[in-house]
Amino acid sequence: MEPKGIDMGDYEEHYKGYDIEVAVEQVLTGVKAHFRVLKDDAVLQDWQLVHIDRLWSTEHAAAEAGFEAARAWADARAAG
Repeated sequence: MEPKGIDMGDYEEHYKGYDIEVAVEQVLTGVKAHFRVLKDDAVLQDWQLVHIDRLWSTEHAAAEAGFEAARAWADARAAG
């Protein structure tokens, strides 16, 4: 996971040939994360909200939840 651009809360990662982007936002009720998946600059999965059921105390932990969801999406696509 690496920071992306100059905005705080934006991260990117390369995973099994995909480019994953995660955005984390601080909201009144806590933290929320979104992910999207690209390949060769084409959007394969547009922004999806990640439901965080556990208490995440840091932005980093919320970003990890976003990456976990995106990796699961990529693994399911590869298997199917």
